[in-house]
Amino acid sequence: MSPFLKGLLLKIFPSFGPKGLIDTQISVYKRLKKMSPYSAENDILNSLIMSRINTPLSPSTKHEERLHYDSILQNTNKKLEDVIWAIFEYENILSREAEFNLQLQKINAQPVEITQEYQKWEKYIMECVEKLKKYS
Repeated sequence: MSPFLKGLLLKIFPSFGPKGLIDTQISVYKRLKKMSPYSAENDILNSLIMSRINTPLSPSTKHEERLHYDSILQNTNKKLEDVIWAIFEYENILSREAEFNLQLQKINAQPVEITQEYQKWEKYIMECVEKLKKYS
């Protein structure tokens, strides 16, 4: 897909991009929390991960996803931002590594630019989580 078409699709359907992915995970988390208000936070976060693994439009097989998420599923001290970052990382970087690397080569991205892009999304995740905590 051409960068122009991809950019146009993201403008028309922002839920297809990284921001949409993050916003959707926050929304799913809020619904899970509302459905099970007395559940332990770890159980809700594991449900969020499992809902991502079980989504029909996964970029890879359920087995591959399960392998990626297994360590965070086992972590009993995880936070919402950890889970959302793991989902973001898998969906946007790891499962599309060849496409991701090709795009980086096309734009001649420097390591510092890649780091800055990651930091931008980490900051966005933290802002969303803080906003959620503030209004909950």
